[in-house]
Amino acid sequence: MKIGIVKHLNARPLTWGFEKDENHGIVTENPAVLKDYLINGIIDVGLISSIECIRNAELLNSYGTTGVCAADKVRSILFFRNKRETFPPRSILTDNGSKTSVSLVRVLVHEESGTIPEVIPTDSAIIQERIGKGVGSHMLFGDNALLAKWNPDDYEVLDLAEWWHKITGFGFIFALWASKKPLLVEESLFLNSLEYGLAHIEEIVSHESRLPENLVRTYLTRELHYEVTEGDRKGFVLFGEKCKKLNLL
Repeated sequence: MKIGIVKHLNARPLTWGFEKDENHGIVTENPAVLKDYLINGIIDVGLISSIECIRNAELLNSYGTTGVCAADKVRSILFFRNKRETFPPRSILTDNGSKTSVSLVRVLVHEESGTIPEVIPTDSAIIQERIGKGVGSHMLFGDNALLAKWNPDDYEVLDLAEWWHKITGFGFIFALWASKKPLLVEESLFLNSLEYGLAHIEEIVSHESRLPENLVRTYLTRELHYEVTEGDRKGFVLFGEKCKKLNLL
């Protein structure tokens, strides 16, 4: 089976079992590209942006037991709100790796201001260069957010899961496993990989050399969770309703 996995740290507990199993072919990409690979038959199953499971429900089977979830903090999906410029911004440069995060930041800005900003998918290196100059408002995803640096005099940095929880009281699902119809696989496939990953969490932590070990361990074991809760599901349904109302689907 060809399995599409996300290259960012936030998904490693979900994918570690697959990465260590030689019986599977592994394709590594960001969630947005993996969705296209699924639809085009390049992979059998893949971890994709949760909003794409809604947008492509007629084409894809999605699996709701495991995913990249956050109760009230995610750390790796950040909105850089420019303190020196007018809010709401007319446009936001967004890291295009996660379509869910791109839609979520638009929903959240709308909740606060009544305005839906334009989003401009942009290479993360360009976004980080502009953040360094204090120009514009931006969104970074995954490892790019974890490794970002900024001047606090220029930016108020908002964690999107924290912002969502403050408004709704619910958790959030950022990514889910999916397969192209008619292929339907057992949820146990994903649960077994997760169980392996959680059992080898120290191995995952030791492979991440860019960040302090304690931060990585806290991020993977306390800030994120991978078994979908009822609060996550309710938050995801509400998110879908808000996206539909704002024509973001």
